[in-house]
Amino acid sequence: MEIEKIETNLKRNLYLQSSKLKFSSPSKNIENQVIRINPEITFQKILGFGGALTESTCYVLSKIDKNIANQILEEYFAKDKLNYQFCRLSIASCDFSLDSYSYSHKTNLSDFNINRDLQYVIPTIKLAQNVNKNIQFLSSPWSPPAFMKNNHHLFSGGKLLPQYRKLWADYLVKYVFNYQSYGIPISYMTIQNEPNAKQIWESCLYSSAEEADLLKNYLHPTFKRNGINTQFLIWDHNKDIILERSIETLIEHNALDYAKRNRFSLVHWWTF
Repeated sequence: MEIEKIETNLKRNLYLQSSKLKFSSPSKNIENQVIRINPEITFQKILGFGGALTESTCYVLSKIDKNIANQILEEYFAKDKLNYQFCRLSIASCDFSLDSYSYSHKTNLSDFNINRDLQYVIPTIKLAQNVNKNIQFLSSPWSPPAFMKNNHHLFSGGKLLPQYRKLWADYLVKYVFNYQSYGIPISYMTIQNEPNAKQIWESCLYSSAEEADLLKNYLHPTFKRNGINTQFLIWDHNKDIILERSIETLIEHNALDYAKRNRFSLVHWWTF
């Protein structure tokens, strides 16, 4: 039997390297020399692929020739091209924004607005939707507003102060409702972009216990109370400790019934 192996290995400088593997019947049925294929058994399914529409991307697309911008979006989202099914959005600013901003600066959220996103991000999203009306959107926060954090900055990590967990959930509900009003439904939301990374840009740190608490006691009930069906994803980070972190958050801290599971795996998305 011969099969084709396609391998990408940065350490070996391999990029989609194709090679043939040949197998012959051994004299003895030794388990480690046998490939067992059971087509009737299925596991996780790939829902689709996508990229991130950040403010910097949308800004560039708005400044170049419209025909070229439309062609770029066609290449990514058209069904006969890459056919991207998912689009990741940052909730307020991220490291791919033109500068830093939040949607609100008041403890009652009375000043909440997404006007900044109306400049470049939402118009570009609408153009992408013209190409593929079935795009699903996944949103991620890089940082709560500075007044909600213990370091009083959007940058350099810091943590969400316990007394603002409910307000933060309300803030995210307002974000979803505002985007829905422009015909942009948020199907998925991660709790925090890179929750274990203290960055010089927008960042916020969460332990597995803190992610679980925020999800179980604030995000999930607040979204449900407002009739929002957005599904939450944990550990929006590198995959090296994804098993350990998932066990801690979902099992040890009892958040299994509150997070999207079994069918969705997020391994960090970058901008186009």
